[in-house]
Amino acid sequence: MKRQRTIVLVLLALILGGAFVKANTNYEFLENGFIALYYHAVRLEETFPRINPMGVAISEFEKAAKRKETAGEAQLMMGLIYQYLDRPGTALGYLIEFAELHPEETWVHSLIGDMYAEMGRIPEAEASYRRAVEGSPEETVLAQTYVGLGNAALERGDFEAAKEAFQIALDSAGDYVDARLGLGKALYFLEDYEESIATLEMAQLQAPRSTSLLYYLGNSYQAAGLLEQAEHAFARIEELAETR
Repeated sequence: MKRQRTIVLVLLALILGGAFVKANTNYEFLENGFIALYYHAVRLEETFPRINPMGVAISEFEKAAKRKETAGEAQLMMGLIYQYLDRPGTALGYLIEFAELHPEETWVHSLIGDMYAEMGRIPEAEASYRRAVEGSPEETVLAQTYVGLGNAALERGDFEAAKEAFQIALDSAGDYVDARLGLGKALYFLEDYEESIATLEMAQLQAPRSTSLLYYLGNSYQAAGLLEQAEHAFARIEELAETR
């Protein structure tokens, strides 16, 4: 999972680098930050332990944040970095600053919602997700935004709203395991066990080691009277716990 997040981070860096870095010395700190992220993605520090590419990236983006022409992009990259480092509170501050500097980039409110959600601040998370949806053309809204809305709806017990949000995420992103798992949960709470089982069994093909998925699948089997399948799902959870 950490490796996947590294790849996502560097891809974002390369995309943003192509969009924002220009042939101008005013952008040198941004460019240095992107290069440092690339070195982190290829695990340069494993070969040269004395080198700290992530630390270099943070330092360079901090410098870029002090320049008016690169402040917004630097704040965004700092937010992404601290999200990657599992520091949602710090990431949130940078992402909000980017949103204030670039109000036209409404998609960033989806990331802001994710940070609020990680901190357990569900009402603020839901408000941010809705802001992302309402401020963007329908075809550009990130599927993750609807997953966030679905999770927020689950938290407040609105299972129909959760089902709708997760279904939209699936329709827009195809085989999105988080959306499929969320949909399976919503269907379970709505007592539509047959559909819950079908949805979660498909999700299991994508994430066979997800204990959360197996938990809801086992409960769905049990509620549907499929006790042997339920026993197998719960036994699998115990097996996975022993290997961790």
